[in-house]
Amino acid sequence: MSTEAPRELTTRSGRPAAELWALDSRVVHLNHGSYGAAPRATVEHRAALLAQVDANPLRWHLEVQPRREHARRSVAEFLGAAPQRLAFVPSASAGTTAVLRAFANEEIVVTDHAYGALAKHVELEAARSGARVVTAHVPLEADAEAAMHAILGAVGPKTRMLVLDHVTSATARRMPVDAVAAAARERGITVLVDAAHAPGMLEVPAGQTGHAWIGNLHKWACGVRGSAVTVLDPETAARVRPPIESWASDAAYPQNFDEQGTADSTSYLASAVGIEMLEAELGWDRIRAFQRELLAYGQQLIVDAFARLTGEDHRVAVGMPAPSMALVALPAGLRERPEAAGALRQRIADELGFETQIAGWGGVARLRLSAHAYSTAEHFERFADRAVPTLVRWARDGRVV
Repeated sequence: MSTEAPRELTTRSGRPAAELWALDSRVVHLNHGSYGAAPRATVEHRAALLAQVDANPLRWHLEVQPRREHARRSVAEFLGAAPQRLAFVPSASAGTTAVLRAFANEEIVVTDHAYGALAKHVELEAARSGARVVTAHVPLEADAEAAMHAILGAVGPKTRMLVLDHVTSATARRMPVDAVAAAARERGITVLVDAAHAPGMLEVPAGQTGHAWIGNLHKWACGVRGSAVTVLDPETAARVRPPIESWASDAAYPQNFDEQGTADSTSYLASAVGIEMLEAELGWDRIRAFQRELLAYGQQLIVDAFARLTGEDHRVAVGMPAPSMALVALPAGLRERPEAAGALRQRIADELGFETQIAGWGGVARLRLSAHAYSTAEHFERFADRAVPTLVRWARDGRVV
């Protein structure tokens, strides 16, 4: 890992990248992974679009389709998907709902890293259809080959669907989705990839992955909330119905997802423009390289700060680690309390001024860190200097709240 603090990211014109965002400067934001953060220009562009809607609602809704097609082509290129395979949806949950309703039958395999809301959703759809849910255990430290064997080892003769995270939320790791999807296809198993964290974090992540690939634009791609995409192959698209049936329900995919009456398309249009703006101002390759370098520095800094005070090893072995999120082991006294993760996260925010994530998985609570273009080495240094000693004290006191 890097031991030298990387310089802050700057725009192509030399301004600090952080100036592009309107984040509260009184707070240190180390949790981009939960809700993302849209740049000021992206938010302002959406506000301008909403003003256009309200100035002439009828004209807007009658003429929005060409704008939506332009946004579709732009986002598809960014993700590495064919435009005719991509449809906009208001959230990753909406996309997964549509796919699960079409394919939840007999037996569904998920991993124990699945995002909580998605895992719950799979259970609900399985209960409605009478399907059985099988959970594959993937060790946190499993590399690509070991993870693939663990996932495919849970697949049986009745398995009809496999649900897989592209980048996991609680464990900040990637899954070998391409290899698993290829093997599943040979067995006639439909693969749904929950890619909530992938757009923006991974380069062109939607290539040939799975039958259905669902990603959020509001997280690492820094779009506005209420913007996500589905990418469906032709066979899958023929069976999947839009989450809301409306005027274009009898049209082919992706148009049948588009016409939703008065549904708000401004989030999709603004997110597409925002992605283009960040390429022009910073460059997505530069953003991703900066995230990796800064996160490596910050993670090591905080691991070392904890170790000096506790004498414990605060490294977390993660196979296929996510490039823009990382885990750090909490001190004894805190890590054994995954049920109190939310309360601990809130206390860190309220009392110390750091927005972080405390992720519970496998009976253990861990600190999850994120880095984006607006992050700086100073943010991680402040956490190491101020938050780490306090967390060690809280651990020794035995109190989370």
